[in-house]
Amino acid sequence: MRIIIIGAEGKMGVWLRGHLSKLGYTVVSFDDRKGDSPGVLKTTDMVIVSVPISKTAEVIGNALRYMRKGAMIVEIASLKTGIHPEMVKAAANGFNALSLHPMFGPTVKDLREKTVAVVPVVDAVRESSWATELFPGASIVEVDPERHDRLMVHVLSLPYLVNLALAATMGDTDLDLLKRLAGTSFMVQYTLIQGVAGETTSLVHALLNENRFLEEATEAMISNMRAIMGATGAKDEFKALHESIREPLTADPSHIIATKLRQAAYNAVKPLLR
Repeated sequence: MRIIIIGAEGKMGVWLRGHLSKLGYTVVSFDDRKGDSPGVLKTTDMVIVSVPISKTAEVIGNALRYMRKGAMIVEIASLKTGIHPEMVKAAANGFNALSLHPMFGPTVKDLREKTVAVVPVVDAVRESSWATELFPGASIVEVDPERHDRLMVHVLSLPYLVNLALAATMGDTDLDLLKRLAGTSFMVQYTLIQGVAGETTSLVHALLNENRFLEEATEAMISNMRAIMGATGAKDEFKALHESIREPLTADPSHIIATKLRQAAYNAVKPLLR
């Protein structure tokens, strides 16, 4: 099968090109900014759109103008608001549409224990089967577009916001001394802070700007922080609040080994930060 990737020069595009080539697909890059003729899109079985979130819907629409009916259009954006409707239109107009979100970055070498979210367009079973063919070995999880973006607040947008805010509070702190004095919790958090701060500005901006549910979640987080700080003056009140926060988390079986997991993360990170 011949696959054209729009955005093949980006980090995820480069990964997709290598990954799909190893699976035996013929992979071609397309970039109209370099003078590539859009007419080439008529010659392919599949077009994968791997561009910034803010450009994805526009690129999908432009690509469909040249693709032949019956070909497959695939998008891998981290958020689906404004994008998923374009995929629904594509399916209605005779294209096979596949809306995915690979829940991993371009450094991944093994898809085992990795997840690909399928956001159904027409037929969840068929589209999950297509995703399995493109990402063999990965776990396929189906989720509708609104729920996907709401969950991405907690999976991506809010963690990025929190870690950026934590980085901003450090100011001109002596980082070397901070690391020497740090315990398990801070060292694990510090790794996240450095990782998030080191991401490309365009990616971070998209995750914070494009998720329409982030503002609501941020306001709730600020309110919760004020409630927690307000309860610290009364031990019984704070205990009750702490329990109310902790109790829902106990539904996750890994809760009982959370301390061990934190220690394991610290043990893995500490030697790399010397």
